[in-house]
Amino acid sequence: MARSCALCLPMVLEADELPSCRSMAHHRPLLLRSTTVALVLFAAMLTTVGASRTGRAQSTTLRPLVDAAEVLLGAAVDVDALDDNAYRALLVDHVNLVSTKGDLSMAVVQPEQGVFDFSRAEAIVDFAVENDMVARGHELIGSAVPGWVSVGTWTAESLGQVLRDQVTAVVEHFRERNPGVIVQWDVVGDAFLPDGAPRPTIWQQVIGDDYFRIAFEAASEADPDAVLFYDDFYDDVAVTQDAVASGVPIVPGANAERTTCDAVPKCIGVSDRIAALVAGGVPIDGVGFQSHLFSPDPADFNQFTAWVGELGLRWAVTEFDVPLPVTEISNPDTLAFQAQVYADALAACVDAAGCDTFVTWGISDRFSPIPAETGGAFDGALWFDVNDQPKPAFDAMAQVLTQRAPAASAPSTDPVGVLAPDSTAAPAVDTTDDADSSPFVAVLVGLVALGVIAAVITVARRRRSSPTQR
Repeated sequence: MARSCALCLPMVLEADELPSCRSMAHHRPLLLRSTTVALVLFAAMLTTVGASRTGRAQSTTLRPLVDAAEVLLGAAVDVDALDDNAYRALLVDHVNLVSTKGDLSMAVVQPEQGVFDFSRAEAIVDFAVENDMVARGHELIGSAVPGWVSVGTWTAESLGQVLRDQVTAVVEHFRERNPGVIVQWDVVGDAFLPDGAPRPTIWQQVIGDDYFRIAFEAASEADPDAVLFYDDFYDDVAVTQDAVASGVPIVPGANAERTTCDAVPKCIGVSDRIAALVAGGVPIDGVGFQSHLFSPDPADFNQFTAWVGELGLRWAVTEFDVPLPVTEISNPDTLAFQAQVYADALAACVDAAGCDTFVTWGISDRFSPIPAETGGAFDGALWFDVNDQPKPAFDAMAQVLTQRAPAASAPSTDPVGVLAPDSTAAPAVDTTDDADSSPFVAVLVGLVALGVIAAVITVARRRRSSPTQR
């Protein structure tokens, strides 16, 4: 059986004769058809590549938008999950800040008096350094303490020294080891009950209100450049759950009807304490608003944070997620609601003069603690699903950042620092990976080569069949 011209094509470059394709005049229609097919395949492949790019629009990375918008968009990191490549990739592609969760608590860092273990937090900070990110230290002083503290016999002076040593050791360690990487610290957190009374931690019981001053002064001395926050939660449902757990009377938390601080007893307690610190010259820079928003009607961030600006402080959205009832995590309407909550909160922060930090409590539902913490009643709280695919909340945040990016990057000559309107387009964002496009490139190159070879054959045959060469 004679070989087809397609099998003979490589021989054209090696010999003047084509033994198996002697009559090119006979095969010219086949050659024409082959060339046409190649061109059609070439066009189809271009269309496929274009469709692939369009279909992968949701794979757009947020990091360029975040950087252009001059916003710190962060995710609290499950340190054990850093061994997972997909999890690491999500962080690298979409955030410019990582936060610890519980890996800097005193119970983890100083399990025995004078014996420190920073290894878990160091892994998170090292990840930030490797990927040109900054980090947030959460939290230095809270209710979680090691056993040697809770069973010890203390005076206000002796426990105050323990507190000062703890804060100083942690902050100094990371300032010296990784200068300029941990740019924010939650110095004290969760210090108030739903009814606005101080939470009866060992710090409060033994030292009293002054433990705030000791902690913030120690942190400031250990790293004068770091931004120091107080951090707490106010969501209506979370406050109710805390009231049940702590045995205090159930009082209202923040929601769409109670959207100012003076309508929420817990916020009143916090704001009074923070105002006293400011008046006393304590080095506090900001207030963090934990935001596990279980309520179907969350409070407006702009209104709820107004008191912080009045004190001359900044604020940050911390621990943000929007847990959904497990029966609703695939409901398009519920996902649209979740997306809107994400967008509203992010927009409130990036548009405010006093907020530039928005931290979600993780990034993928695959590593969310919400199901375990709620007995399986809630899930789907984050902006990537359990398959690490972007949810509507991802697109909603991308839109907010896209709108913010031009204004943030525009030059300003306004003496009061208000950015003038600017029509500069948002920075282009790559929607494909080189590794994904390389197979298409290889096929396209092959098709181009086939077309060139076919053209060479045609020219060679015409020369052989011309009268001047017979």
